[in-house]
Amino acid sequence: MVAQPSERHTDQLHEKLVALSRNAQVNVDLDDPADYWYRLGQRNAYAHALGLSVARGVDHKAFKVADRLSAALADGEHNVDFLLAGALEGAPSAAATPASLEWIGPQAFSAQYGHIPGVDRDYGMRWGERGDQRISWRAPLDASHGLLYAYDPLWAEYKVLGADVPRQAVEGAFTQALDTDVHMDVTAFAEVVRSQTVAQRPRPIEPIAPVRVIEP
Repeated sequence: MVAQPSERHTDQLHEKLVALSRNAQVNVDLDDPADYWYRLGQRNAYAHALGLSVARGVDHKAFKVADRLSAALADGEHNVDFLLAGALEGAPSAAATPASLEWIGPQAFSAQYGHIPGVDRDYGMRWGERGDQRISWRAPLDASHGLLYAYDPLWAEYKVLGADVPRQAVEGAFTQALDTDVHMDVTAFAEVVRSQTVAQRPRPIEPIAPVRVIEP
């Protein structure tokens, strides 16, 4: 059985990401520079995860959503409904942008991804509303990218969160989730991973324009 995420589920995910970003802002310790930058990093990561979810990975749209949320938080707004409405202003609705993640049965999972080699690295069986879903990353021992997926033991279903996911991004998302929500929804976890992936991409180095020297 394949279960498509409902529009309400997407709304709840967005509300959760806004709340996590808001909580990071509220918990900033202005007297501790290390904590200050750590919390702001958390705030911005969740804001960007919201943007990626809304924009379905389109970076420039995701940044606009994230910037609106971060700016509102910096201005002192803490109401989740107001924050979400402001961040999504002008963004496509969840109903207009169908979710790509879905739960699939073991046969479908094996048929589509069983050929991928590697060892499964488990990131706990604590995720989701029931706190029993497992998140795993499958890749050869020496690989830096692999298959990220979740498993629901109640329904014996799988949800692929990414087919070519950097391990470093998964580790970063795992650390962040343990610090903020140990039962995070697996789709929210995937958005944090995507945000980590974008944040960890090397920025291109712009070439230095040649300097023309004019002799006197």
